[in-house]
Amino acid sequence: MSAPIRVLHTISGLSGGGLERWLVDIIRYSDPHEVEHSVFVLYPDLGGSPVYEEVLAARSVLYASPPELRAGALAALAKRARARKTTALYQRLSLPTRILACMLALPRAIRVFKQVRPHVIHVHSGPDALLGVMLKARFRRPLVHTVPCLFSQMRAEGISWLPGFYRRAHQWIDIFSTGESRSELIAMGVPEQKIIYDLGGVDIDATCCNSNDFNWSRDNILRRLELPRNALLALSAGRLHPSKGHNYAIDLLARLATDLPQLHLVIIGDGLEREALADQALRLGVGDRVHLLGFILNPRAIFEAADIYLRTTILEPENLAFYEAMAVGLPVVGFDTGWPDLITRIGHGELVPMQDIGAFAAAVSRILCLPDRGRSLGRHGRDYACEHLNVRSSVTALMTTYKRLTSMAAAKHERAVD
Repeated sequence: MSAPIRVLHTISGLSGGGLERWLVDIIRYSDPHEVEHSVFVLYPDLGGSPVYEEVLAARSVLYASPPELRAGALAALAKRARARKTTALYQRLSLPTRILACMLALPRAIRVFKQVRPHVIHVHSGPDALLGVMLKARFRRPLVHTVPCLFSQMRAEGISWLPGFYRRAHQWIDIFSTGESRSELIAMGVPEQKIIYDLGGVDIDATCCNSNDFNWSRDNILRRLELPRNALLALSAGRLHPSKGHNYAIDLLARLATDLPQLHLVIIGDGLEREALADQALRLGVGDRVHLLGFILNPRAIFEAADIYLRTTILEPENLAFYEAMAVGLPVVGFDTGWPDLITRIGHGELVPMQDIGAFAAAVSRILCLPDRGRSLGRHGRDYACEHLNVRSSVTALMTTYKRLTSMAAAKHERAVD
């Protein structure tokens, strides 16, 4: 049996975003006999609490920054800057700050590289593609890069320079792993054969294909939230960031206060907007019906307990939380982001005009007033997820890419030696 391929993953931090979840899933669902993973974390606490640190450490794959190099003070400064909405300054400083961070991390990354001796480098954080290119130039290993979001989201995050970097440096990146950004990358000149359209999915074996006691999950969650059994649960999930649109979900709840007084909003996720969202709920008189649960490592039970999923994102049409909602059979109401949308294609809910709270409230009310509360709609999403959104298939495809890149690199090396 041949030795496993060694892959060195690099990522900025280990907070509870979809990018970090995808990295954990890659390691969790790949065959350790085929691929051996190591993870180099630049600054574990820069982006928030490193919630996945223990998960990776338990698998002995983590190479985190030593404590003295952790960036708690820098993270606090960034938080204050964003709270004061110094966006222009943040935009101007973003690229030089990232270059400096990558330069500071490079000596540590080189030490880890020499210890791991990887066949493939996989960079997950968007701006840290800079570090990946540095390592590629130094060691000539194949480089895979996960494009974390749409270009519009990059602009919202203050990294509007990143698409331009892709345009100039894509020849150094062997494979781009992405979702909706595929068309954007092609439009700027990245060859189609260098792009794999994949950013994870759902553990179908644990969700769609296994029976679960829905009533048990629901009763358990209702007891936890101290709610009556006739309560209706609308779910919104994602980090607490303006682009996720949780504020619209709270507006929606207030709009439906009279028609659906038993409706409660559950929000899973953490971030800088938590206090503002709590204040908004109190101001609109629904503070007792908005439940901010924070980050939850394994949230499936809450998805199973919900009645409807609110996809209030204003930039992205798809993400892992949306897939999870589909997999458990939730009907979905979402804003029309202007991208091709699974809601329209599959019919597991309703699509409404962007930021139109009246239309959103009407759609939610229509679904929850159906005799089955939209469960027959949700089954369309569940069927699609079972067939197309299996995270194990996504990981298998990525493992095949690692093997192909390793074989190509080995053949190139042999030709050079000859």
